[in-house]
Amino acid sequence: MSSEAVVKRARRVPERKVRIVEELAQLLASNRIVAIFRLVGLRANLLHEMRRKLRGIAVIKIAKKNLFIKAAEKAGRPELKALVEDIKEPAGFIFSNTSAFKLKIILDKNRIPMHARAGEKADFDVVVPEMNTGLPPGPILSEFGKLKIPTRIDGGQIWIARDTVVARKGDVISPELASLLAKLDIKAVLKGISIEKAFEDGVLLTREQLELDLEKIAEEVKSAHLRALGLAMEISYVTRETVIPLLVKGALEARALAIEAEIPSKEIIRDIIMLAERRAQALKAAAKLE
Repeated sequence: MSSEAVVKRARRVPERKVRIVEELAQLLASNRIVAIFRLVGLRANLLHEMRRKLRGIAVIKIAKKNLFIKAAEKAGRPELKALVEDIKEPAGFIFSNTSAFKLKIILDKNRIPMHARAGEKADFDVVVPEMNTGLPPGPILSEFGKLKIPTRIDGGQIWIARDTVVARKGDVISPELASLLAKLDIKAVLKGISIEKAFEDGVLLTREQLELDLEKIAEEVKSAHLRALGLAMEISYVTRETVIPLLVKGALEARALAIEAEIPSKEIIRDIIMLAERRAQALKAAAKLE
């Protein structure tokens, strides 16, 4: 074999890699949103479940950094290299035409309960329910005791005597608790895909920029709405939302003015008479004091 043939053979790109680049390039060309997430700590079954939940919304692909860069160049979107410039290991990519912020919310809402590892924080209050553990008595009883979980022995098996909260949301899971929860098949953390960066309409968004406190935002929107409504009412600015309150306010002010000016009409004559009577009574009381 000639040296030229050897070089050509060495340079031949495996068909599988060519296929991956083609597929990624097509996804980049047909989706305006591209997000990246790290694979470290993510299990295959979790990725499978997230693919199912995102069906019709987004496509998840796993690819090496160099293949993604080639695909970005092929799709005419070289600026997407910024997504992977600081990624060393294989990463996951999400392709979608849904807003990156909405995509982040969807991913957060669809996190899956899983067993906790030591050192992780509980994502919700963790309760060991009253139940038959199916475990035989033995050294494990001391583990229940250390964690202050009441037990009893019945039929040669350990039963949990009553529902017991073993961790509150935000508590760090100890090695002992993580081990026991795994044995009891009780989950304490929520796992899912966490976007590291996203590229949307020419803007690179970081994980911190994608974080949204929806409850806080909702309260701020409500507060802003009330302040805007109050200002519009104060300056008599007519909109669909203010026209009825302004008419009511105007009617009340006109009525009060008419009563004060003693302009008689069928609607307010009774109020004028009652006002006059109150003033007369007040004047009479003042005269007696003198």
